[in-house]
Amino acid sequence: MEQYDITPEMLENVAVTFSMIDANTGLYRIANVAGNLVVSNDRPNFPDEKQYTLTYQFKLQQTSKTGRFLGEFKIDFLGEHCGKLTLPTQNKINIQISDGITKTTVV
Repeated sequence: MEQYDITPEMLENVAVTFSMIDANTGLYRIANVAGNLVVSNDRPNFPDEKQYTLTYQFKLQQTSKTGRFLGEFKIDFLGEHCGKLTLPTQNKINIQISDGITKTTVV
C-alpha cells in the first residue's frame, strides 16, 4: 500500500475486477468480472496491521480450456478518492490451467 500511496480509508470504497487473456491468442477468456478485496487482521507478527488480498473465484467453464493465460486485477477507487490501479503494475499474473487444475504465479 505504501508503494502506491494507498490508505486504508481509500480501500473502504472500491470496485475490484479481474481479467484473463489467452497467452497464445491474446483473446480475453475473462473480461472485467467482479473480484474481491479480502481484508484480514490475522497477522501474528504484525498484529496492528491489516493484510489486503485480491481474489477471484474461477468458474468451472472458465477453467475447462487448458493452456497458459495472463491475468490482472483492476481496483477502481470510488467516492472522494477517484482513480484506478492495475495490479500487478508490471507484467501479468501467470495462470497455467491443465486437467482441471489451475496454478497461478506472478511473472
